[in-house]
Amino acid sequence: MQVTARLTRNFHILWFGSLMTDLGNAMTLPFIVLYIKTLGQFTTNQVTILGTSAFAITYVCKAIAAPFWGRLADQKGRKLMCLRAAGMMTMTTLGVGLAPNVTVLLILRAVQGAFSGYINNANALISLSAPAENRGQLLSKLVTGSISGTLLGPLLGGVLASTVGYRGAFVVTSSAMALVFGLTLWGVQETVTPISRAALPPLRPVLQKQGYRFFIALLASLLVIQATTTAITPILSLLVQELLPSQMTRLILITGVVAAAPGLATILLAGRIGRLIDQFGADRCLIVFFTISGLDLLLTSLVTQVWQLAGLRFILGVADAALLPAIQVLTVQKVPRTVFGRVFSFNQSAQACGNVLGPGLAAVIATRWGYQPIFLVLSLLAMGVLTMWWRFFHRQGWSER
Repeated sequence: MQVTARLTRNFHILWFGSLMTDLGNAMTLPFIVLYIKTLGQFTTNQVTILGTSAFAITYVCKAIAAPFWGRLADQKGRKLMCLRAAGMMTMTTLGVGLAPNVTVLLILRAVQGAFSGYINNANALISLSAPAENRGQLLSKLVTGSISGTLLGPLLGGVLASTVGYRGAFVVTSSAMALVFGLTLWGVQETVTPISRAALPPLRPVLQKQGYRFFIALLASLLVIQATTTAITPILSLLVQELLPSQMTRLILITGVVAAAPGLATILLAGRIGRLIDQFGADRCLIVFFTISGLDLLLTSLVTQVWQLAGLRFILGVADAALLPAIQVLTVQKVPRTVFGRVFSFNQSAQACGNVLGPGLAAVIATRWGYQPIFLVLSLLAMGVLTMWWRFFHRQGWSER
């Protein structure tokens, strides 16, 4: 009973921490370009490049630094990693709000990326502590915290920017992350047996024992999931405008509805999908929902009406609600605890690369061939990952669930 109570408290605090982390990001990123314009005299092209850099540099630094933090997580535990991420986000976000120039802003965004990882480590902590029979359900519900933050962030960010100004919005976000730090420090409990650096088992033998095919499929999956989720985001309004040229007055509202569709699907159906993972196994769910994702993206490349786009984005959100928790469950099942942090850190790096690759790939394709071919390319990527998993499970044997 005590373990259950501790797990419940951990879950609620980490869910709130995930909510506030992505809420903080979503509150400030939409107007960061406008904020940059107040820090100097820049041309339109310079502002565009600086805004893109402020977004991308965080994920690039996260991808580079994550393996180091993964090794430390194996030695010291995941709670410490959550505290590190929340504490640094508190300080760097405040620093961005007080930045005297764009150079300081970019440096702080890089530092924030290098020290980030609250949500990933919250997932890792719950993954390792949850009972196997309801691990999928808990992980699916935990995802709703970050998704809710992503959905609510732009709305609250707009309110804050218009009431307390751009700098004030960063200060409020910093205060929220300080609250997350305090709650995590006070309320999250984790049983950790410290391991010295010398005693830490090497990673390569574990990879060889499990087979490199598994880890390649794991990293490719996370990169592709993140890329398919974020690829269209920066240019979604342009696609909606192309589908509805006569609705310019309602463009922002309609774009918002389409953008929110995947997250709304995840929030509404996460619990049910999590139970499917627990009932039928992570392997089968990966095959089924990667198939759904690939077909959904293929159909999206053929849409002619905005309601079709919104509906298919909703279905993609259903697939994402299953795929990320299923991958985490599979990681727990296949990876020994002694190296879990390091493997999970590579997962973080893959997701961070997906956040950069997706929008970049979309921009290149849109420039050459238009918006809808983006989804065709993403569908091919999803089908490629599906093929990798099918071959792996076929060779390893399916679960007995």
